[in-house]
Amino acid sequence: MGPAPWVTLPLVDSLAERVGCDLQRVDSTRGEVTYTTSQVSEGCVAQVANAAHEVHVLFLNLSRRKSEVELTLQASKQNGTETREVFLVFISNENVLVKLQAPEIPLHLVYNSSLEVFKGPKVNSTPLPSFTSKTQILDWAATKGTITSIAALDDPKSIVLRLGQDPKAPPFCFPEAQKDMGVTLEWQPRTQTPVQGCHLEGVTGHKEAYVLRIRSGSEAGPRTVTVTVKLSCTSGDAVLILQGPPYVSWLIDTNHNMQIWTTGEYSIKIFPENNIKGFELPDTPQGLIGEARKLNASIVTFVEIPLTSDVSLTVSSCGGGLQTSPAPVVTTPPKDTCSPELLMSLIQPKCGNDVMTLALNKKLVQTLQCTITGLAFWDSSCQAKDQDGHLVLSSTYSSCGMKVTDHVISNEVRLGIRKKKVQCIDMDSLSFQLGLYLSPHFLQASNTIELGQQGFVQVSMSPLTSEVTVQLDSCHLDLGPEGDMVELIQSRAAKGSCVSLLSPSPEGDPRFSFLLRVYMVPTPAAGTLSCNLALHPSTLSQEVYKTVSMRLNIVSPDLSGKGLVLPSVLGITFGAFLIGALLTAALWYIYSHTRAPSKREPVVAVAAPASSESSSTNHSIGSTQSTPCSTSSMA
Repeated sequence: MGPAPWVTLPLVDSLAERVGCDLQRVDSTRGEVTYTTSQVSEGCVAQVANAAHEVHVLFLNLSRRKSEVELTLQASKQNGTETREVFLVFISNENVLVKLQAPEIPLHLVYNSSLEVFKGPKVNSTPLPSFTSKTQILDWAATKGTITSIAALDDPKSIVLRLGQDPKAPPFCFPEAQKDMGVTLEWQPRTQTPVQGCHLEGVTGHKEAYVLRIRSGSEAGPRTVTVTVKLSCTSGDAVLILQGPPYVSWLIDTNHNMQIWTTGEYSIKIFPENNIKGFELPDTPQGLIGEARKLNASIVTFVEIPLTSDVSLTVSSCGGGLQTSPAPVVTTPPKDTCSPELLMSLIQPKCGNDVMTLALNKKLVQTLQCTITGLAFWDSSCQAKDQDGHLVLSSTYSSCGMKVTDHVISNEVRLGIRKKKVQCIDMDSLSFQLGLYLSPHFLQASNTIELGQQGFVQVSMSPLTSEVTVQLDSCHLDLGPEGDMVELIQSRAAKGSCVSLLSPSPEGDPRFSFLLRVYMVPTPAAGTLSCNLALHPSTLSQEVYKTVSMRLNIVSPDLSGKGLVLPSVLGITFGAFLIGALLTAALWYIYSHTRAPSKREPVVAVAAPASSESSSTNHSIGSTQSTPCSTSSMA
């Protein structure tokens, strides 16, 4: 959209005295305002029933010769409605170049001698007869059919004329001054809208307030005004104040940190369904500048325009200096219950494949009752995109102001007026390995351990770097589907008496030891040792987690010169019991057949100790035995 006309602000002489602000016109290179409006200096719209064609009349009052005007005709979008033939009368006070767009519209153009050049599709065209007044032109146009619309435009740059009937329009077209043409016609002024600004006396800091005031139109009816704010500066805090008629609501699209104050209701472009109630604001320029002072703004940019549907404010030099902006965009209205701390905690970066990515869940943001208009890196050109209910912000390591060292990538994320430094560890540049050793000297790594043997574990990071420190967060041994998941380390503490956290290696590698005792039948032949590592960038408390694993072979020890294991103990015990039972039976048989019959005595049965042991042992066959080192199969 191009520049728009300058508007004189109705400021009273006492404004500077009241708010300490002497508004001065701002250089056009610093700021620009463009808008699209349906309000014309004179016009009317009619609903013509049963007409064979539509008759429209445009009067252009141009400020210079050989201006260029874009004229677009849009057919009705109503289903089943055929586009009627259009009879367009086009009158200009100066020579004009018209660029016409009228796709598939049967158009007959009537023009006066000022239409110098015509660009567009071939249409039927006829020179207008010589008339000396508007009344004569309108009387002649009425002979071609009942007039559907009349509009007088002051120095337009572009015009959009929408065809079809306006059901709310009267049956006849009688021109009125300062008429709102509604949906029938919208246009964009050519001349720039004046942007004024001042420094508020007695206010320190660099907060800047952007004040937009929209004047009432000729007709009151619900209307949504789309406001686009594009700032390219590092002015820090900013305030957007929007004041308009009570029937106006706002749809805001901005790329900067904004605290938003509006009349009526407003919504943010990425949350169009979330309407936020505004405030009662003064309806005078001096009153609005006073509100900016209350919000502790030291710089005010002020614009006043007629009733509009779209307005765009572009500021390339906030506060007077041309700078490059960090850009995010967040607004938290007063009395909101949004928790900034919880909101910022949702920002957790992930790095991989040379890309840093942040994803912010919009539902979580709404649950926190926070209002967000955007998310960005320090570089204002790097804005988040709306993807599947998330705001996704991503960038390669070589753009968006990324700071890259050997293993850490850092940037700054802007979310509203808040900033957060974020860092990622480049996991692609580091490797981690678990090593099992069978002695506390950590000399030779192994992947095999015997039952009853103590293992020593070390976590190694390669290459060694002071940018990242490693801690053991948790470790466990998985003995397979028929075994247990045995916790060794939980919450960075040893789990059980047979696990010990050891001093780190000279290079800082974490170490621990554990005693492998497994009383299971059958004995597991293998297991998986896994550790979850907490990685800390040296310049930030934020942690990143990485899981490393290794496969362990578990073997039974060689019995020569070593203690017995459970299967051997059970076999020997059972054999001893059987031999004892047989021997007792044989002795009893001999005794009972050799003693004198007359001297029989009562029989006293005494259970052998081995029987009790065997009973206990037999009961435990096939089950898991606990040890003092663990409450499960192993310690």
